[in-house]
Amino acid sequence: MLNRRHLVQGLAAFLSAGVELAPASAEDGYPERAIKVVIPNTPGGPGDVIARAFSDVAAQSLGKPFVFEYRAGGTTIVGSLSVAKSEPDGYTILGFPSAGLAVSVLRKDMPYSLEHDFRPVIGIGTIPLALVVRADSRFKSFADLAAAIKKGDITYGSAGAGTIAHLTAAWLLSELNGSATHIPYRGNPEVMRGIMGGDIDFFFSSIGDAVPLAGANRIRVIGVTANQRISEFSDAPMMSELGLPHFNSKLWYAFLAPSRTTDAVVARLYSAFAQAAKDPSLQKRLSTLGFVVELRDPEGVTKMMKDEASRWKRVIELNKITLGD
Repeated sequence: MLNRRHLVQGLAAFLSAGVELAPASAEDGYPERAIKVVIPNTPGGPGDVIARAFSDVAAQSLGKPFVFEYRAGGTTIVGSLSVAKSEPDGYTILGFPSAGLAVSVLRKDMPYSLEHDFRPVIGIGTIPLALVVRADSRFKSFADLAAAIKKGDITYGSAGAGTIAHLTAAWLLSELNGSATHIPYRGNPEVMRGIMGGDIDFFFSSIGDAVPLAGANRIRVIGVTANQRISEFSDAPMMSELGLPHFNSKLWYAFLAPSRTTDAVVARLYSAFAQAAKDPSLQKRLSTLGFVVELRDPEGVTKMMKDEASRWKRVIELNKITLGD
């Protein structure tokens, strides 16, 4: 069973990753000054907390600090574009969340290409999702919810079209051959208030957001996309236990650099972030988010992003999702 003590795991990937770790002298004194991390969202969100935790520890081995710049807008597009246009010198990198890939699949007029304008540095991990309903909801189990979805008389919420919560719910509707009305909100806290107020029926929340509200008996978790059961929701089955073995939607996080960043700089950064993943203070800091360390080398990140893009493209096309939904 997955509990907070085991949430941060997967460090074996560090030992088997395909990138050779670079020595401190990988690139003639790099880094010689602070490295800027662009967060393409507002401060304080999970991506910010995760990027800061890794950067604080990685700075110790690099010998130079990381400084943070927040460029929210366009569902990660504003911040990502600023990094795509940056000098590929290793001094500007992007803290990239899964939402950034989803919007790149949904939008036809992207001002950059994830494939051609960025170079993956490292994939650092994931956060499973919790399928939540109101604590006193008429849906006592996933089976109850699935029956309502198949009838089509149900609503769900998200923080907007193209978010992972939106696409994950749409994927579920496709898997069940059902339908539901999407109610977009301005942010995840507003979606949770909609759930608790009875304005919507279900929502795919991050584990970290669901834990305190479930503990206060404000919501009920009826399924999780984790690979193991989660101790805080011990009665909530994994989606694989509910007959959906491939339903593994998760939030994920990576660091990217401008496309022409050198091999030596990428290897130096990879080494620092991978070493940081071993740090107990980092693990403790991120455990409350439900964060699971799953290190991926640059090739692994590229494959993951291609797989994710292909999956979300199918979901978007099947459900005819547009930015106006």
